[in-house]
Amino acid sequence: MLKQIFELGKLVLAATDIERVLELSMDYAIEISAAERGMIILFDVKGDIQFESARNLNKEDIENPPFEISRTIIKDVMSGGEPICIANVLDDPKFQSSRSATRLKILSVICLPLIHENEIFGVVYLDNRSFKGAFGTETMNFVQDFADFISLAAYNSLKKKELVTRVHALEDELRTQYDFNTIVGNSNKMIKVLEAVSQVADTNVPVLIEGESGTGKELIAKAIHINSSRRECPLITLNCGALPDNLLESELFGHEKGAFTGAFKKYKGKFELADGGTIFLDEMDEMSSAMQVKLLRVLQWGEFNPLGSEETKTCDVRIIATSKTNLQDLVKKGKFREDLYYRLNIFRIKVPPLRERKEDILPLVKHFLQTIIPESKSLPVLSKSVEKVLANYEYPGNVRELENVLKHAGILCNADTIELDHLPSELTELKFDEDETVSSLTFKEAKKEIVEKFERQYLQNILDECGGVINEAAKRAGMYEKNFHDKLNKYSIRVSRQKKSDNL
Repeated sequence: MLKQIFELGKLVLAATDIERVLELSMDYAIEISAAERGMIILFDVKGDIQFESARNLNKEDIENPPFEISRTIIKDVMSGGEPICIANVLDDPKFQSSRSATRLKILSVICLPLIHENEIFGVVYLDNRSFKGAFGTETMNFVQDFADFISLAAYNSLKKKELVTRVHALEDELRTQYDFNTIVGNSNKMIKVLEAVSQVADTNVPVLIEGESGTGKELIAKAIHINSSRRECPLITLNCGALPDNLLESELFGHEKGAFTGAFKKYKGKFELADGGTIFLDEMDEMSSAMQVKLLRVLQWGEFNPLGSEETKTCDVRIIATSKTNLQDLVKKGKFREDLYYRLNIFRIKVPPLRERKEDILPLVKHFLQTIIPESKSLPVLSKSVEKVLANYEYPGNVRELENVLKHAGILCNADTIELDHLPSELTELKFDEDETVSSLTFKEAKKEIVEKFERQYLQNILDECGGVINEAAKRAGMYEKNFHDKLNKYSIRVSRQKKSDNL
């Protein structure tokens, strides 16, 4: 018995979600106690059921647990906090009136509270309908030890799940309140980016956005602008790395007629055009030292001189700058002015590369396919091989590269499924033997992977068919709406709220 508990401990520590923790715990409890069925139920602070895992002796899920156990006994343990061990429920005066106990002909029962820091947050329930007295003192003592052992793991898993739920709720709030629907991504790293945008947007401080090329820094800049008090004024964009110094200075500050060869008329610069609004300076790391000095003056005093003019002009402009390299590293190398860096680095947002938020790949795939495939045609699905290749590719070009990959596939694919031969060669060269990958897993691991893939695809398909209406999709799936929500959160499936748009 101690060996089995030790094995359970190792498995529980390795489990990554609360459903798996409860499933493992229930299977071991049933096996060791020789119960026919068992259930672990976790409650929130209001007493509402948050999670439940109901299993039988064959390690199979019980599909409708509310109708398979005695709720009267469970409520008694939850309210009183005392464990219950009954040899024959039908002979016990306290539970003879229990309809579920009578109807189900429950004989032996053990039910114990799960307690953390003197608070009851769940119960362990085991029963047997084959013969009386199935659970002796030794079994009761074991289950008591088991409940003490599993309480901490179950409590931690519950709190982790609640944290994930709060993160998703925060994402929904951010998208609703700050119009972030153009930014696809529900990974923790992207939610932190959205939260940072919401915090800094309605201020006037400069913002430095760092991230590799193709990560969508311009979309973050747009999100900051449209959620600021300057939203009614222009957002002017300029790529600092695309122009030589003389043209860049003219673009930024404007010029007078005749200021240089080809200056045939007076020209307003970006700072003058952006007055009252925001100027977005892309690839600041490419700007020369001479131009950095001129930009520093605008940041300090809001003043500039157009080329060929002695007139000093002023502007009220918020600066959002981006860099594909770490500006602090460039400062250390003497390639970027330290004083300008500290002027820009009041608030910095780091946009993660796609390889660090791979849970966003499939939502991005769906979005890009919606923008690429004509509305008259149905959206193709990804073959399992393509899905694995896209999930394992490192994307040196980030989100922009993924979009180009799907454009390439969209051109070649004339069927309902995107296959490997529809992908660019640089991705197909990385394909692997799927059979070899599966055979490297244990039976349980391989089964779990296949089941999760099926569940993810099934939930997404039925949600799409129901137009994103969750209660309708849950009914069609034959699931409780809460359980359907839990599954959506588990697989990071988000309800689409927008039609075609540029997305990160």
